Amino acid sequence: MPTNDELIVEACVRQLLAEAGINMAALRPGPSGYSSRLWLAETDEGPLLIRLPLRNRDPDYLRSMMAATELASEAGIPTVRYRAFCPDTPLGPVVVQEYRPGERATDYLKRNPKELARIASAVGHWVGLLHRIQGPFYGGVLGVPAYETWAVQARVRVMAALRGLDADVLPASTEEILAAFEHALGALPNIPNASLVHADLYFDNVLVHERGAVCLLDFEHACYGDRFADFGKLEELMFEFWPGSEAPFVAAYRLSHPEDDGDLSRLRVAIGLYELSQLAYFARWQRDLVPIYGARLERWLER
Repeated sequence: MPTNDELIVEACVRQLLAEAGINMAALRPGPSGYSSRLWLAETDEGPLLIRLPLRNRDPDYLRSMMAATELASEAGIPTVRYRAFCPDTPLGPVVVQEYRPGERATDYLKRNPKELARIASAVGHWVGLLHRIQGPFYGGVLGVPAYETWAVQARVRVMAALRGLDADVLPASTEEILAAFEHALGALPNIPNASLVHADLYFDNVLVHERGAVCLLDFEHACYGDRFADFGKLEELMFEFWPGSEAPFVAAYRLSHPEDDGDLSRLRVAIGLYELSQLAYFARWQRDLVPIYGARLERWLER
């Protein structure tokens, strides 16, 4: 027997799809999601995925996600297509997108570890293409916020993270951390253009099936920044967590972005920003992980 919430979801989704010229035959709960309730609609166009955001219900946040996904698709990166968007329903904003069968690469690789190099290479190729997309500014895909340089954007991120942290969770004083970031930023080479960065790159956001990698998912955090900004999460949750993934990823990535003398300086800033941002994030949501990222930030400071 459907619950009242399920009946409301079905009625709203059926109306939304009808307004988009799509006929729905059935609706059922979809795969589990981290930040959204997901439903699968059987339609005359085939299955569609319905997303009801749980955490961030700002319509502009979702518009930014869809705009970034479209830019990536235009650059030749396999992504999902969006079919409809309604920013104001009784359920909050609703996104209707293409449903692509498969599973997270994380789960697939646990059963098929010999596929690691092939999938890592595919992701490296996609990320290389993504980082070739240039932005007119640094910051949000839709232009809010917008910064003139990567250094300015990075400083804003550092200050925002530190404002949310108590001194007892920091591995050094605020003054020492700020000085370390200023030193790292001062060593940056000239970065002529902002790149589109995914900002949440790890194997959970790669869809695969038995024939290999299918598409890159979840551009919710995408923005314009230094392309190395993506390498903090890649370093921890792909290269460290999946030994053997770095070499094939980097080899494929280098086809779009050959090695340059300034890469190490840019990577240092990216790693530091990632460790600090993760520390600030988990201090709000998951305190048991705070010591892990405090230690990672401490190692960064010592280097």
